[in-house]
Amino acid sequence: MDKATIEAAIDAVTAPGQPYETTVGRVNGVDFPVFANAPGHLRDLYREGLEHADADFYVYADERYTFRDAWENAAACANALRARGIQPGDRVGIALRNYPEWVFAFMGITSIGAVAVALNAWWSAEELVYGIEDSGLKLLFVDRERLERVAPHAERLHVELVTVRCEHPGAPTWTDFLAGASTTMPETPLCGDDDATILYTSGSTAHPKGVLSVHTSVVQALLGWETGGALAAHITPELAEVEPPYPPAIILSVPLFHVTGLTVQLLSSFRSGRKIVAMYRWDPEEALGIIERERVTSFTGVPTMAWELVQSPNYDRYDLSSLTSAGGGGAPMAPEQARRIGEQIGEGAAGTGWGMTETQGLATMIGGLAYIERPRSCGRPILPLARVKVVDDAGNELARGETGELWIWGAMNFKGYWNRPDATAEALTDGWVHTGDVGHMDEDDYVHITDRAKDMILRGGENIGCQEVEAALYRHPGVAECAVFGVPDERLGEAVAAVVSVRPDAPPSVEDLKAHTAEHLAKFKVPEHLWLRTERLPRIASEKIFKRQLRDEAVALLQADGRTAADG
Repeated sequence: MDKATIEAAIDAVTAPGQPYETTVGRVNGVDFPVFANAPGHLRDLYREGLEHADADFYVYADERYTFRDAWENAAACANALRARGIQPGDRVGIALRNYPEWVFAFMGITSIGAVAVALNAWWSAEELVYGIEDSGLKLLFVDRERLERVAPHAERLHVELVTVRCEHPGAPTWTDFLAGASTTMPETPLCGDDDATILYTSGSTAHPKGVLSVHTSVVQALLGWETGGALAAHITPELAEVEPPYPPAIILSVPLFHVTGLTVQLLSSFRSGRKIVAMYRWDPEEALGIIERERVTSFTGVPTMAWELVQSPNYDRYDLSSLTSAGGGGAPMAPEQARRIGEQIGEGAAGTGWGMTETQGLATMIGGLAYIERPRSCGRPILPLARVKVVDDAGNELARGETGELWIWGAMNFKGYWNRPDATAEALTDGWVHTGDVGHMDEDDYVHITDRAKDMILRGGENIGCQEVEAALYRHPGVAECAVFGVPDERLGEAVAAVVSVRPDAPPSVEDLKAHTAEHLAKFKVPEHLWLRTERLPRIASEKIFKRQLRDEAVALLQADGRTAADG
């Protein structure tokens, strides 16, 4: 589809009087194009879900909740939080699996103007303590696994715990917490400029940073995705007139603390009345059974998940006729993966996109024939909301085809990093987010990512800051110096690798260092490949460690051994 056709369709779909009419709105101090008919805040979004009140909304194992059930549970949570003294602006944390209570708690927190802090449930005890202290939580919802990590520190952290599907002395259970609470949603004053969420993301610093977003940014992103369907209906109206054989349904295949799970999958389901089927943990065979049983129509995760679905030896044993799309973001999808998905599910079924926690996951999208033609692209900017440009080191915009850092602009962008004005200043310029990704845009505005400027690893959709892993390694007394970097991995996109110069008087083993790192960091951050040496690591002219050389050497070693995910 040519650029002129798309731009004409955007003008028509966003014209005055249309559902996706755009205007200019001020968000985080910058004037952006915004959707005039967007919900004013997240509570309004949840209320729109009541248009599908009796339809299935959230399915977990043998539990089934309608949109009305979710609203009433969220209302009870909101009233219980107010009874505990939670005020607008207070931070309330969630550290759970994708239980239904995660959803109800998030809805309740954000409906009364408090800030929902989605803590990474994969974090170690040390990382969870950091997140609790950094965000200044007043109250935390925890399940058994997180409780075991947090409970020994709860008293000094001064955070009230509410346990979910488990018990702890002195802490109310979820049932006790809600006991007697009204299921009428409180009408606490809310506006789009109010702080809504903090999601933690790793980057080029020793600790994860809290990404703070306001209500308007989140709801605008949701309508940004919706415009894709409106544009398709405008361009090919005959297809839009065909009644879908199954109501919309999606598998929640990634954690809700991740922007893909929270925004792309959960929050974008309210207006469409889409059913969400949550998994206890990712398992491709279980997912195939869910698709058949729940008549799932779309699948979104990291690309490796869609790939594992179509590669299953049992794929043909299931009735998957309801499934019309399978894609993902957070990592590149290999052309062969897209081709296989198209063969198995249907031509044009594969798709991908690009975004960040800092942009509510929204930036570009590609699918269908365009993806077949440009398998190395992550798509065009999702207009009219998102814009992308390529800049040089001085921030000057480069011409099409030239390579530089990619910046993203739009109302969906975050407000700033919690308690980190320095990092915020480095990441935001006049509403533009500096992504740290390096690439170019072609003449048709398709974005191609070729490298990463930030010292970061992208493993299965999760950002891992190299400095964070290095900081953990340096805490071992046997480490003289180290370098952490990503190496290619067929399944996860990248794997964590490290080269460590050890002290000759008491050199640790590879196993020692992996166990040590696991004490301080989540399991997915522990180096999968680790090489030891006693000599000084190579340097560049500025005396910085020459990571590129070490990475090239590591990749060559792995290729020579024919391995992609084995120990070094």
